[in-house]
Amino acid sequence: MHKIEASVRPATFFLLTFALSWLIWIPLALSHFDIGPFKISEETSSIVRLLGVLMPAASAVLLSLFTGGGAAVRQLMARLTIWRVGWQWWVAAALVQPLLLAFAAMLYNAFGGQPRIAPQPQAAGVALAVNIIFLLIATLGEEIGWRGVALPALQKRYSALVSSAILGVLWAGWHIPFWLLLDTFDQFGIGYLALNFLLVLPLNFYITWFFNHSRGSLLLPVACHVVFNMVNTIWLPVTINVNAFIIFIALGWAITIPLLRYLEPKPEKLST
Repeated sequence: MHKIEASVRPATFFLLTFALSWLIWIPLALSHFDIGPFKISEETSSIVRLLGVLMPAASAVLLSLFTGGGAAVRQLMARLTIWRVGWQWWVAAALVQPLLLAFAAMLYNAFGGQPRIAPQPQAAGVALAVNIIFLLIATLGEEIGWRGVALPALQKRYSALVSSAILGVLWAGWHIPFWLLLDTFDQFGIGYLALNFLLVLPLNFYITWFFNHSRGSLLLPVACHVVFNMVNTIWLPVTINVNAFIIFIALGWAITIPLLRYLEPKPEKLST
């Protein structure tokens, strides 16, 4: 049995998560733009900023421990082991987003986009392994919070559609100081923040759809999130090209909108 415990108040989770992450990211952002007294090297910033990504999981564990003790934390972590959910949900979680990235790249190239998007040559095995490990840790840092605590807590109070909308806006908003630190923001400016919002919102609805139909498994959102990041940052960098990024966002909305009517789980899906 893998009952989802939603005793953590959503507002408390979001306030704690934003406070912990932004306490790390805002000084880095101020330093990056040479505002105020903070003088932090970019090398140090690139390492320290990763700590902020772990704060949703830290908030989830702390609040679960506070509200339900060790049993609640064990229950939360046990949902990372739910893998028997049906092959179709694994396809939805692990394959659809990479295929959309590949299709977006193909469409961009087919219409004469320059520079062309092509699979990237890979670094040595150790460097690639380290990159993948960092992406996995960062993904766990997010998903244990967002889908482990925030979404179930919201769905205890609101419909799946409303809960996903709230989570999507706050999940995207939480990223803002982090996005300001990226080279892509320096290159493309504030419009790139809008594109990231438009990316996160349909992806969030999409994850809710298969999360609610896969027994509340945290393993599937982790798989979706980490595979997307791996393909997009290591092999096929679509989102660093504005026009290809727009195509990918359009494809994301196209597959997500028809799923919005199916977000609600059957009662037993979140309690078995």
